[in-house]
Amino acid sequence: MRDHFDLDDSIIYLNSGTHSIAPRAVLEAVTSYQRRYELNPTAGLLTAWGHVWEAQQAIARFVGARADDLFLRSNVTEALNAFILGMPLPSGGGEILVSDLEYGAIVNTCRFRCERDGLQLKQFHVPLEADAGGLVAALLAAVTPKTRLVVVSHIASGTGTVFPIGDLSRELRARGVLLAVDGAHGPGALPLDLSRLDDLDFYGGNLHKWFMGPKGTAFGWVSPRHQDLIQPLLAGWPTFECPDFSDGFNHSSRFAQKMVPLGCHDFAPFVALREAAAFWDTHGAEKMRARIAALVACVEREMAALGWSLLSPASGPLRGPMLTYALPPGLAGEGAQFLTRVLREQRLQISSPVVQGRPSVRLSPHVHNDEGQIREAVRRLRLVGALGKN
Repeated sequence: MRDHFDLDDSIIYLNSGTHSIAPRAVLEAVTSYQRRYELNPTAGLLTAWGHVWEAQQAIARFVGARADDLFLRSNVTEALNAFILGMPLPSGGGEILVSDLEYGAIVNTCRFRCERDGLQLKQFHVPLEADAGGLVAALLAAVTPKTRLVVVSHIASGTGTVFPIGDLSRELRARGVLLAVDGAHGPGALPLDLSRLDDLDFYGGNLHKWFMGPKGTAFGWVSPRHQDLIQPLLAGWPTFECPDFSDGFNHSSRFAQKMVPLGCHDFAPFVALREAAAFWDTHGAEKMRARIAALVACVEREMAALGWSLLSPASGPLRGPMLTYALPPGLAGEGAQFLTRVLREQRLQISSPVVQGRPSVRLSPHVHNDEGQIREAVRRLRLVGALGKN
């Protein structure tokens, strides 16, 4: 599998949870389209919308959705902004509820909506040892008659915890509460079939993480129940009607039209999503996810010898594609400098999130990694840990 990637052998890359390394074929699809576009940029612009629609169809097939219900964005933060800020909410002293494992940028989006519209932002605690039932119970215990919208992750970025979004969406819809899911880590890492999540209101997913698409690609999905209500945050040519120059983009879905990315920009990352989807088809999505799971299991075996506390789910359906460990006392005080030092001194690229106030280290392997790299990475972390005690 490593032969399909351009890799820097001077480092061990175990941070697919931030950015995955895209396959060579995906990178070539980006540059190839850019070169063709530049031969006649005017013609390139006029035909770009048809290519974008084809890419949107490819992503829809991958996530089990109708292309009419999707829109493309540069990252999941933009996609979630579209729903959190664009969806009407009942007035009258309402609340937006988030967990204490949510990504800071998305919490800020919720805070912005609350401050703009006079809502309250409320946070609930997720016990790290909770099973699926305990996680659902923790959320529902925080729901009140004032709760208008709940925003949770599909896979928590700090710990890799998989939220049971099917159960949550059913429970919340029965209570008249909207659910928006931050699927930053979902596409690729987990099998998605949005068509089966009848009670879900919104899902946003990154395509430049586990899916290994071009950098600057993501999507949003809105339930057909809400598509007439949601207001785009930016207005342009397709806001009221689809212009003639957008030939090739779906003209039957008013929602898809009004949510299309606006104006002239580099269409190549979106167009190359077709190549990323083809990569998953060629190599087998189930096989690739099984390989990721095997590498995560290897991380757990090797890290056990270090004695660092595991903050991710130990096993079972809440276990995601990455594992997070609390940094020992000798290293915890370094903060962001720890990440910089590990890369500089040990040539190891990882992530160092703060989980419920605890400085941590997160390892997130992908199919281009192997067990030998993981063993070597843990050896280097052991060395860093030993130096931290001095």
